[in-house]
Amino acid sequence: MSVIKQSLTVILGLTALGVSSYVLYLLFRKDDDEDDYTDTYAKISKFKTHQINVPKNVVRSLIGRNGKTIKQIQEQTGTNIYFRDTDSSDYKLCLIKGSVEACNLAENLIQEFVTNQPILENEDIWIPLSSIGRVIGRNGDQISELRTLSGAKITVLDDDRGRNSKRISIKGTREQINLAKSLIEDVVDKAMKRQEFLEASLAKREPRVPPKSPEGASRIVESPKVEKMSPIPGQPETPFEIYVSAMVDPSRFWVQIVGPKATELDCLVEEMTEYYGKPENRALHVLGEVKQGDLVAATFLYDKKWYRAEVLKIIECESKQAELYYVDYGDTDTVLCTDLYELRTDFLRLHFQAIECFLARVEPNGESWSEEAVDRFEEWTHVAQWKKLSAKMNGYSVREKTRAKREGSPVPGVDLYGIEEHDIDIAEELVKSGLAVFKKDTNLLSSSRTTSNSNISVASSS
Repeated sequence: MSVIKQSLTVILGLTALGVSSYVLYLLFRKDDDEDDYTDTYAKISKFKTHQINVPKNVVRSLIGRNGKTIKQIQEQTGTNIYFRDTDSSDYKLCLIKGSVEACNLAENLIQEFVTNQPILENEDIWIPLSSIGRVIGRNGDQISELRTLSGAKITVLDDDRGRNSKRISIKGTREQINLAKSLIEDVVDKAMKRQEFLEASLAKREPRVPPKSPEGASRIVESPKVEKMSPIPGQPETPFEIYVSAMVDPSRFWVQIVGPKATELDCLVEEMTEYYGKPENRALHVLGEVKQGDLVAATFLYDKKWYRAEVLKIIECESKQAELYYVDYGDTDTVLCTDLYELRTDFLRLHFQAIECFLARVEPNGESWSEEAVDRFEEWTHVAQWKKLSAKMNGYSVREKTRAKREGSPVPGVDLYGIEEHDIDIAEELVKSGLAVFKKDTNLLSSSRTTSNSNISVASSS
């Protein structure tokens, strides 16, 4: 019994001690917790979120490539920065999170960045349509270089309001715009001088009178069968300038593209005429045998100059003759085989310039083209008179093989417009005169009367 009393006494003593200790713990714990709460509140009160509006046109520069600029500001200030869209079309909301001091520093850096941003402007200029190809360059190389040198954004706009000019938009700082304008003006100036040189050179061309058909022979050929009336793949619909160098009728004629290649051809003809005009040079190129398909040097009956020609066929007669096709003009002639000479290989450096075509959208008013239709077409197109016409690609046809080494090439259809004669549409004029009719069941392209000095690359004229 005494043992039990002793045990209860110990337990009650410990219990009393525990209660007292617990009460003391609660008192001290309350003070400590209040201190922790105060410290936590102080820490929280040191962090905040700043909001500032940043112009949208500056945000990309502020972020930098791969976020480089904004990362530097974050690392420098110890903040987190990100952007949100707003209802405003001019600004984005910039959120800065960090301590008060860090947010203030980041905000100051951002405001300084925005303030120091150059003012971007936009200016439009107009340049001649004939020079736009030079400004753009092959595969856009020239305009890319202009952008790099000036630092401005240069865009060629599709604006149909300018008939003889093209609008270019330039965006950047005033210094960048002025530099871009200066660079573009230099390119245009060089292009205009080059064009003037070409015009002066081509103006020296003498009319090349095409050989007439033998008396009693028909000048009429069957119109080519049109397989598809659609733009030739890879060819733009932009008008370009041509000469009609030879013809049979509106369904079969040959053109040269007005441009540097035409000038190169003139130089080549002069060089060949000078070379083959000397007997000692001709003696080096005598042909032992002339065969169909040979490329030869030959004179042309009406001007006695020397040209490149292809032998279409050999005419066996008392004196052996060859029917020639002049590959740069499209006309034909018959020449004694003894007057033909081997073509020096370097005279083949220029691609053949004659491009066979047919007049798109129309066909003869009858089974074949009348003599009057042929004469009118010859008059309106100034055949071999070297007067420019505006042309526009409009489909192609497939013709049977008609000459050596010419099989399988499509014949382009073109719309032709006079430049000096109030932009007449030659196809429409033939129809109005009752000499032709519009083709049926063809998807005709619009017959735009817009003319251009642009030089378009055509496969067989390059």
